[in-house]
Amino acid sequence: MAFLYVGLGLAMISGISAMMQIGNNINNLTSLSSFKENIYFQSSLPSYDRRIMSFLNNYSGLDSEVCLKIKDDLSETYYEEGEIFLSTGTQTPSENYLFLGSCVLVNKELNHRVLIKKSADGTFGLFSCFLKDETFCSYEVNK
Repeated sequence: MAFLYVGLGLAMISGISAMMQIGNNINNLTSLSSFKENIYFQSSLPSYDRRIMSFLNNYSGLDSEVCLKIKDDLSETYYEEGEIFLSTGTQTPSENYLFLGSCVLVNKELNHRVLIKKSADGTFGLFSCFLKDETFCSYEVNK
């Protein structure tokens, strides 16, 4: 009978340990994602994104000139056009239809990358990210 209780005790302890490990893993994932968000939200990037979105909502010029007009609008900071990526012939390495044909603006001082593309319904889509040590946004290079 004693062996039964010892076996049940060990099973219970190993179950509790497994639940604690799962809880720690979930906490680690949560803290990492909130850390990434904090870098973006603690910077000035959200205000630039809001300003670009406001500009896009009121823009009525040529689609091919949208990035140039935004650069003019954000003249107090230095945004430059993204370089052409050789394999796709566009300014993004992504082959995803969401990003192909996008115009790209990059501010290396702020580590800010912005992709702008006109959608089928006539509105502009804005994709933005904080570049820590990367050249491209993570969603551009991850499949």
